[in-house]
Amino acid sequence: MSPKRHFVDVEDVDERPLLQVDSLVTHFQTSHGVVRSVDGVSFTLNRGQTLGIVGESGSGKTVLSRSVMGLLPPNNVIREGTVMFAGIDLARVSHQELRGIWGAQIAMVFQDPVTALNPVVRVGRQITESLRFHLGMSRSDAKETAVALLRSVGIPEPEERLRWYPYQFSGGMCQRIVIAIALSCGPKLLLADEPTTGLDVTVAAQILDLLSRLQQERYMSMILVTHDLGVVTGRADVVAVMYAGKIVEIGPTETLFGDMKMPYTEALFKSAPRLADASHSMLPSIPGNPPNPARLPPGCRFAERCPYAQPRCRSEEPALRPASAPGHLFACWYPVGTPEGAEALKRNRALGTPAAAGLGA
Repeated sequence: MSPKRHFVDVEDVDERPLLQVDSLVTHFQTSHGVVRSVDGVSFTLNRGQTLGIVGESGSGKTVLSRSVMGLLPPNNVIREGTVMFAGIDLARVSHQELRGIWGAQIAMVFQDPVTALNPVVRVGRQITESLRFHLGMSRSDAKETAVALLRSVGIPEPEERLRWYPYQFSGGMCQRIVIAIALSCGPKLLLADEPTTGLDVTVAAQILDLLSRLQQERYMSMILVTHDLGVVTGRADVVAVMYAGKIVEIGPTETLFGDMKMPYTEALFKSAPRLADASHSMLPSIPGNPPNPARLPPGCRFAERCPYAQPRCRSEEPALRPASAPGHLFACWYPVGTPEGAEALKRNRALGTPAAAGLGA
């Protein structure tokens, strides 16, 4: 007998966005105070579109993706806002209904593929479980589908590899298996959380190309979470830059990289390595450290590390506002490439502030 299916019937309505996140808040109550990991995030993701979410470690990217899915601890969590997935608010449905959506409608590729797989269960069983639960497949049909999935993600000899355990695969192969599991039930939305962590450059590029190909073939929406701006270049339609739990800049990829306004975005861009740089040259780094999410400062959260910061930045928090290009929003009082920004940078250089002497140069 096929296992009982518990999931919400998600209506396929193409004319509306697949995912709409509005004022999403995810705070954790700890012994050190309330940790504001995600603090009022809003964005829209259309069908077939890829959203890149970039930022330093600790900026809230992973918590945001898990909060969207509802993969949060059961206790000591404050979660507010709406997460509309094809017309259903995932923040309001029960855990039982979420279980039916996970895998079937929304899937995630986790950071570490080795720990994402059960080490004592053969990979074939780990793939077929979702197929049998969500799609009600027979054992033989699920096995046949699992072979096809492994073949589609580039696993050689898939019939034989179904009987292998995760430790028998390399890190890159494990990541391909995790992708196969995530795509097994044909989800409409895939969240890839640092999918190239721990992989060498060549394998990382292969994994990213694989994700892009499968996304296009399936007309699937994707959220690509990464700290590397190079990962989203050419792969994301829209890029959102996160800092200290907030989106500080968002826009179409070419627009954002061609006319970035937020100094933090500029700092991330300047700290990335380039092929044109001389061998063994020092990489610029962003001075200081991100703020403690349990003790966030007033004003702009990037102010203490910003080469453009002025007294106003330390007392008034800027809201997202539109740039000249459609869909491009940023949160800054003294944006990059504007007269007020240039004057602020000039003033800080004259004062010799450490941030202006570094990345702002």
